[in-house]
Amino acid sequence: MNDEDHAFINEIARGLDSSIRQLLLEEQKLMTKLGQERVAELLEFWQKQLPAAEEEAFRLTLDYNDKKLTWVWLRLKRARQTRTCAGQVLMKNHPNRTD
Repeated sequence: MNDEDHAFINEIARGLDSSIRQLLLEEQKLMTKLGQERVAELLEFWQKQLPAAEEEAFRLTLDYNDKKLTWVWLRLKRARQTRTCAGQVLMKNHPNRTD
């Protein structure tokens, strides 16, 4: 990997770090707005712990903020996975570098 590639991946990693921080703030706001009980229900739904019949019924109860929180969780999951990959590439190709 050349220095240009390294700089590009490093910039992507920084952007992902910023996105993750923003998503965590949004997650916290939504969780506060929805309350512990509703967040617990959404977590069960998100983690696919509901029986199929209950899941379909629960899906019908989702409002805007419920959907937005699950969207935030999805974005966080993807951003964290991508950030992990970027970090692994950087460490693999430049193990002694500390940019």
